[in-house]
Amino acid sequence: MRVVIVGAGEVGVHLARMLSADNHDVVVIDQDAALVDRITEQLDALVLYGNGASPKMLAEADIRKTDMLIATTDHDETNITACLAARYHAVERTVARIHNPDYISQEPSAENILGIDFVIHTEQVVTENIKAALLVPGAVSVENFAGGRIEVAEVIMHAESPAAGCAVRDIGMPERSLILGGVRHGEALMSRGDTVLQAGDHIFVISDRERIREAVGSVAVDTEPVREVMILGGGRVGLRMAEALEETDISIKVIEKDASRAEYLASRLKKCTVLHQRDIISRDFLVREGIEHTDTFIALTADDRTNLLASMYAKQLGVHQTISGVGREDFIPLAESLGVDITISGRLLAASVISQFVRKADVMAVTLLESGAQMIEFAVAEDCRVTGQSLAELEFPREAIVGMVLRDDETIIPHGSDVLHPGDDVMVFTTDAAVEKVESFFAPS
Repeated sequence: MRVVIVGAGEVGVHLARMLSADNHDVVVIDQDAALVDRITEQLDALVLYGNGASPKMLAEADIRKTDMLIATTDHDETNITACLAARYHAVERTVARIHNPDYISQEPSAENILGIDFVIHTEQVVTENIKAALLVPGAVSVENFAGGRIEVAEVIMHAESPAAGCAVRDIGMPERSLILGGVRHGEALMSRGDTVLQAGDHIFVISDRERIREAVGSVAVDTEPVREVMILGGGRVGLRMAEALEETDISIKVIEKDASRAEYLASRLKKCTVLHQRDIISRDFLVREGIEHTDTFIALTADDRTNLLASMYAKQLGVHQTISGVGREDFIPLAESLGVDITISGRLLAASVISQFVRKADVMAVTLLESGAQMIEFAVAEDCRVTGQSLAELEFPREAIVGMVLRDDETIIPHGSDVLHPGDDVMVFTTDAAVEKVESFFAPS
């Protein structure tokens, strides 16, 4: 497949690296000359300097021979224009990353009016991700699969966790629940019966929606419901986060440094307490506002350093759980050393969603993990290799695990003797190195 990516930010570069590793023909366009020079040496792709929404630039990228255009810049209008130009040249698929909710919250939406095949709203993805985790106590993230019927929760193992020091086979999990795998010291960890879980492991628990809390409770500590949340930053993401949490019973405070923006937030939000504070990372201010009684502190300003520093202060002042928005991927390892419990990268989440459109097999959903592992939901086609024989006979890669199967409305934890049927939805945990081989099992013949 030939793919043109407009925008060489972290989303664009992440996608380009992934696609070129899968042997796709990739072209990247960006207007930042210094950035183009830098990533030319990093990517196995053609990197061009110019305006990706310009017809002349797209012609230079040979747009007429392109199968897909993905526009990932920080400017909505550039992304939309690039997709429109690609559509004019009969590009089969177009994907646009959009920030302004006005483009997608109204009917008809940009997708319907402009003919863009898929629009991803970064802020919406971030807020949905955080909200899902807050509603499953003990989890640091929760991903939905199979239309929300199956969930995968990430849990950090602590020394006092009930499963710490136990082999996976000895952990009492609820019916139709499984420990899929995890991350240990930054490396993907495959879950086998004799795998012993250790403090510091990030493990992934899969279950149907009705049992996910019970499944998390089998391995996690501190599973008390979240009752009080403090949000730092009332920008687009902070506002959307507060609005999403107003749909719950959680008590919410929002801190904003700009006075006029704080007034606007107070007019929009019905159940939140909005606080105006110029020095938003003042320890004295946080103490006055009862930070020690806060269950979860969420830092969502536009500045990564502010988010990390404020989260560190909040943790030191007694907050149980801290969540920090991080734009730069290289800040994520720093966050853990500062004591931040959860980092949320809108760019990484956006790349996860977009990546499902460039797979060889029929992929329904993808979650990219920082460790170099992926959670992939496949739809089993009539003529793919996984049908007609048991899982034990398939010689499936050892670096991948079939975690759960959704057949009609029944969730199944598969065993070696199970056979996959056309129409099944299958959840697979795999390392990056095994992705291409896993996809070949599910790709139509």
